[in-house]
Amino acid sequence: MYELLTKHNVYDLMSSKQLEAIEQGKIQNERMRLLIDKATQSSIDRKYKDYYIYAPPGLGKTFMVQEYLSNSEINCYPVSGNISMYAFGVSLAVVGYMTPSDKKIVIHVDDCETLFENSNNVNVMKKILDTDRVFVYEKSLQSQRSSLNDVQKDAIDFFSEPGKMGFKVPTNNMTFIFTSNKRLPYDAEVEDARRKGRSKASYLAHLSAIRSRIHVADFELTKNEFWGWISSVVIDSNCLNDYEPTPEEICEVLDFLYHHWGHFKEKNIRTVEKMFSVMRDFPESYERVWKMDYLKYLTNE
Repeated sequence: MYELLTKHNVYDLMSSKQLEAIEQGKIQNERMRLLIDKATQSSIDRKYKDYYIYAPPGLGKTFMVQEYLSNSEINCYPVSGNISMYAFGVSLAVVGYMTPSDKKIVIHVDDCETLFENSNNVNVMKKILDTDRVFVYEKSLQSQRSSLNDVQKDAIDFFSEPGKMGFKVPTNNMTFIFTSNKRLPYDAEVEDARRKGRSKASYLAHLSAIRSRIHVADFELTKNEFWGWISSVVIDSNCLNDYEPTPEEICEVLDFLYHHWGHFKEKNIRTVEKMFSVMRDFPESYERVWKMDYLKYLTNE
């Protein structure tokens, strides 16, 4: 009952511009949910079945994907994207080794910037996502083998070819959902870099090739969409249960975020949660603490 009353009362206290921003944020939030749903429902023989979701940090995209996949009946595996390409391949080998080849697997790769950090890595990813649908590691495994556990060793052996270095893992039955804070470049951006003679033009071309092989969803949000997304999550979810703020307090925090948007060091749901904690711990001076802790500099706004 408290949650329902709070939700409706908060909306009643919002300005018309803020309510419009919240609706815009909800539309983008729902768009992401639909994309995740499409990825999980795509068939394993579909050509373009993988998704790359770019969005600024702070929206809870990782939580959203993991929550959705945890409630899915499909085999889903989270894999860190902040690892070497070799470690990524070992993870794929274990998943492939433990799952029948005709059974669909959804791999969620979070914070995948490291896996796309250079041209060599991107070329490996092309093979994973292209018609080949195979992960290829062609170096000797002797030095790394001692660091593997028994399951990893069995998986690597299963996908190794006699007399050849490395291992190959088919990814035909795998659907990848990448979530990232890094946007993949468009062809026009690659051409612009080439015309200007930039050293990274070749690398950008490789990244652009990834875009051509995968469904890409760019969430380049306006201030209203970004603020509205965060606000709708804060109001409609249970993330504030530890604080039980009043509708007026919720409105005050979100209003502060709205009016000082350009000055915030970090714009995310966790920052909003911490602001409620400050409000509780410093009832007489919380706004000044907000300015000192969360803004880039003190402001008289």
